[in-house]
Amino acid sequence: MTYDHFFSGALARLHEERRYRVFADLERIAGRFPHAIWHSPDGSRPAVIWCSNDYLGMGQHPKVIGAMIETAARMGAVSIMAPITFGC
Repeated sequence: MTYDHFFSGALARLHEERRYRVFADLERIAGRFPHAIWHSPDGSRPAVIWCSNDYLGMGQHPKVIGAMIETAARMGAVSIMAPITFGC
């Protein structure tokens, strides 16, 4: 059984209802908080981002970056979403 027809219909309804969510393609610039580049359908342009969990800019603090690098080197890096999504 294929679900292509079911999913294409569901996606079409979301588009018709204007509820289809598209995430902005944002490129943060290290050392330039809160400035970023928005890669929009009309081309790239500067953006200022205040609506994130990093509104204080600590994600770009040298000590935070250093701790992340040290931890990744020691323990590796992995996406956390797979265990959450699949109940592992």
